[in-house]
Amino acid sequence: MRIGIIGLGLIGGSFAMALRAATGTEHESIWAVERDATVRSGATSAGVVDTAFASVNQAPIENTDVVLLCLHPAACVDMLPLIAPRLSPGAILSDVCGIKGPVAARAREVFPASDAGPWFIGGHPMAGKERGGYANASPTLFQRAHYLLCPEGAPPDAVERLRGLAKRVGCIDVILTDPSTHDTNIAYTSQMMHVLALAICEQQPFAGSFGFEGNSFRGATRVAALEADLWAELFWDNRQALARVLDELTGKLGEYHVLLTEGNREALARRLRETSDMKKAMEKR
Repeated sequence: MRIGIIGLGLIGGSFAMALRAATGTEHESIWAVERDATVRSGATSAGVVDTAFASVNQAPIENTDVVLLCLHPAACVDMLPLIAPRLSPGAILSDVCGIKGPVAARAREVFPASDAGPWFIGGHPMAGKERGGYANASPTLFQRAHYLLCPEGAPPDAVERLRGLAKRVGCIDVILTDPSTHDTNIAYTSQMMHVLALAICEQQPFAGSFGFEGNSFRGATRVAALEADLWAELFWDNRQALARVLDELTGKLGEYHVLLTEGNREALARRLRETSDMKKAMEKR
């Protein structure tokens, strides 16, 4: 299989590294597009990719089976009309963006309806780090992660090709969804977690908390050390769904405030038991 990766940041770099490390992928051809000359040189000299280009205009799009857009959402949207016309029949273009709506909408505009392809299939590996860039990429980044795909009419064999790639880089499963459901759920499982981490770090006690923090505090605030421009883009593009889940969270926090100030200990303990049981039931899944 011939694979192209556009953007060798955290996700693109990790994807290339994981493919190279996977059993049975030694003979796959992997090329990349990356603006940073140092990253291009490092990735090729380490054998992470076979070739690396400074511009998508130089890349062999026409002779590639799967192209992955590992860019920020706005950059993906801009790149789609440059790549779609160059793809061969049967080829797949996918992305790894944390929001699917804007990218999927543009893809529908630039990809002609065709039984023979090429096809666009939105993707999102549920893995990452608070610090991005190729320097933080790792071949184990996707180990036991979910991989979300939005086929939107792509044929089963095309979906299976991406499913195979996801499994080979270490993902535990592949979840099929659609862009709207993706963005609604991600507002809750990912974006709200980042807002919560930021809000905790903005509280008055934060400055004096060093030495008093344990694993629960470090875990809850880890993602606050985020890439601000990327997450501002993700929050803004999904602002309606994110605002809805934040409204509900605010209500839940208010309920705990009432329990502490106007309730009783047994009511508090009952609430904690009920929610703890919900979490334990999900862990068993």
